[in-house]
Amino acid sequence: MVFTGTYEHRIDSKKRLAIPSEIRGQIQAEEGSNQGAAGILYLYVTLGEGQALCLYTEAGFEQRAEELDHSELDPEQLLTYERLLFSLARRVEIDKQGRVRLPEQLLAMAKFDTEVVLIGVKDHLEIRDRQTWKEHVASALKTYPEIRMNPRRAMKSTQAHQ
Repeated sequence: MVFTGTYEHRIDSKKRLAIPSEIRGQIQAEEGSNQGAAGILYLYVTLGEGQALCLYTEAGFEQRAEELDHSELDPEQLLTYERLLFSLARRVEIDKQGRVRLPEQLLAMAKFDTEVVLIGVKDHLEIRDRQTWKEHVASALKTYPEIRMNPRRAMKSTQAHQ
């Protein structure tokens, strides 16, 4: 499953975030056999890089866990990483209105306001502070203008180095 797009949302007073219907549909199509009783969908939320929260589908989170078995990190670093990743991760239900309740502990660690963006990042979704994200995008586009290249050129560049 490939997640894309940027969606401006807000976290409500009950710490809930609405997941856009197109993303819910994508998750439902992909996770069909993994749905709980009565078609309930779940996501895993955990702390991400740079004051972000990451949302993974159940299958995506299980895949990340399996990939760690093949990590090239030093065993002590890997153990520390796994302790943090799995101890901070929470399984959250997408309710009937398409919202997930975000754990207060993770919200406090991410340190963002209620105005957020939900961004697709290939294999997962990230929740980031809206203004900080806008500033990051503007800065990245200014600093790395070549990032606007055609994906085919990026593939050719990668293939040339192999």
